[in-house]
Amino acid sequence: MITSDAVIAPESPADAYHAYRNAGSAVFMAGAQGLKYKKDHYDLTVDLSKAGLNYIMDLGDEVAIGAMTTMAELKSSPVVSSLAGGAICRCIGEAPDKAVKQHGTMGGLVAVKERFSVLLPVLLSLRVDVVLQDKGRMNLKDYLSCPPMREMITQVVIARETVYTAYMAYRSLPTDEPYLTGAVAMLETSWRIVVGGRPGLAAIAETASAELTEKGMAVRENVAHLASEELDFANFGTCSEQERRQLTVEMVRTLIKAAWKGYSRQLQNAIKK
Repeated sequence: MITSDAVIAPESPADAYHAYRNAGSAVFMAGAQGLKYKKDHYDLTVDLSKAGLNYIMDLGDEVAIGAMTTMAELKSSPVVSSLAGGAICRCIGEAPDKAVKQHGTMGGLVAVKERFSVLLPVLLSLRVDVVLQDKGRMNLKDYLSCPPMREMITQVVIARETVYTAYMAYRSLPTDEPYLTGAVAMLETSWRIVVGGRPGLAAIAETASAELTEKGMAVRENVAHLASEELDFANFGTCSEQERRQLTVEMVRTLIKAAWKGYSRQLQNAIKK
């Protein structure tokens, strides 16, 4: 666990960020799941539990989620369950780490940029922005590719649109960390294919996504191979680069079909209503 000379719990995001920026060295405590295995020492720990960042707001065309909203609160939210065919809630429910499911926060899990996250591919398959204190709003894809810039996430914003996301995680055992993750979203006018655990951070297969958007389900097999070819993979742990590429073909092929079926069911249900 990390240690620090002092701990404060500011009552606003602005005060929290000001304290963080002005300390010689500082760390945010946001669910603490990313900190429990570290042994670093800081001048200051900034506890965000009182900063007013725990909320889920339905804004009509988008849903705003406060950075300190826990995974348990997201999973039980009817608003969140209505997004992407319920993919966000399902992937949280299937997470093997009970502590993360209960206490992990949206802001904390996005900020840590975990390479083997199942949630990040799901979010990246959607239109998602992060809001940074004093730095404004930023697309999630751009945020994930940025180097650390001493930022503080205050909010995650998800567009409300007609979309269905299917996702998958390969594990040796149900309780193990995944060695490959992915998500495929079918939107009203486009597709988005995301692969994570390569072991690099989740990334959009842009060429494969564009090909599937242009030509449709008829090129599903070709698109699955394109996704495995355009992204970088590497040997890591018990899974080799070549195995990850081969699994990506299988995964993307399966997820495209699942997303198409899920999207079709959504449209049928909407017509019945």
